[in-house]
Amino acid sequence: MRKILILGWIFIFASGACSPSAPVASTPTVVPTIAPTAMIENPPPCPEAELVYHAQLHKMLLVNCVEDASKENPNVIWGWDGTHWQRITQGGPPGRILGGVAYDEKRNVLVLYGGRPIALGKCNQETWEWDGQTWEQKDVSPPTACDHVKMVYDAAREESILFSGLDPSEKLVNETWSWNGTEWKLLTEEGPESRGHFGFVYDPTHEQILLYGGYASTVSDEFWVWKDGGWKEINFPGPGKLSHFGMAYDTNANSLYIFGGATSTSTFSSLTDKTWVLSGGSWRELHPPSSPSKRGGPAMGYDPARKRIVLYGGFDASRKNLGDTWEWDDQDWNCLVNCK
Repeated sequence: MRKILILGWIFIFASGACSPSAPVASTPTVVPTIAPTAMIENPPPCPEAELVYHAQLHKMLLVNCVEDASKENPNVIWGWDGTHWQRITQGGPPGRILGGVAYDEKRNVLVLYGGRPIALGKCNQETWEWDGQTWEQKDVSPPTACDHVKMVYDAAREESILFSGLDPSEKLVNETWSWNGTEWKLLTEEGPESRGHFGFVYDPTHEQILLYGGYASTVSDEFWVWKDGGWKEINFPGPGKLSHFGMAYDTNANSLYIFGGATSTSTFSSLTDKTWVLSGGSWRELHPPSSPSKRGGPAMGYDPARKRIVLYGGFDASRKNLGDTWEWDDQDWNCLVNCK
């Protein structure tokens, strides 16, 4: 087990084989880290990052925000308080994209699995946890998949649920796994076809996980629910075929929101700036006065303390990374940082 003390892309199933991580050292290894500061600092423009709410810190955390896919990136956790961004900590595992991120509410730890440390050009099967002060790598047998995975915390089961991804031979893996802080467990190989760039969120109102869209051989419009240890497909009209979009569940409004994404991955000229909501058993396209620009790969998550959906970054049709911050207040989108 390795502990590190903290002081203070767009990929469509591409080349670069996944490989298991190297054996974990039996003695703790300390890696140089940078202490957090109270200085206001914005994250870099980035796509495909993850936004999760950390109840103990009372902040939205931006994780796996990688600006330059051609070189190694530091692992930075960014915090959003509704007004400013702050660098919470830097250090621990190398920066990566397309890995799984979840916040374990019961144990108050951030869970990080898999992904691609950019400079290596290949993914790993490492499991890390951050308790607010220390990064700890877990010496455990990993899931089969290693990147293009999604993970959320299932509060009803008190464990994190991981779905989809590529195995070490770059084969799509149709598996659902759970992590309880001690071990990974394969739950089922049944359910949705494996895919990438899909929406995956927890619905605490109905104690279920919602999966929408994504990309495998084609763009999908499937809508699936994970509940009571099994998958069930929900068949009713929605936003249509969509990948590379943002998705969040608003617990105050009991509604699922989707923004942006691509209707075709053959070209990102199909990126949209549409806002959709699933509420009361039906989908509706919203037409708010303001809106983020057309984009793919935005980070999107719900802040239950302030009752706001937060959206960060993504990429535009020219593949340029974006670094603006928006919030949805149940009526309109409001730009708060890097507005144009």
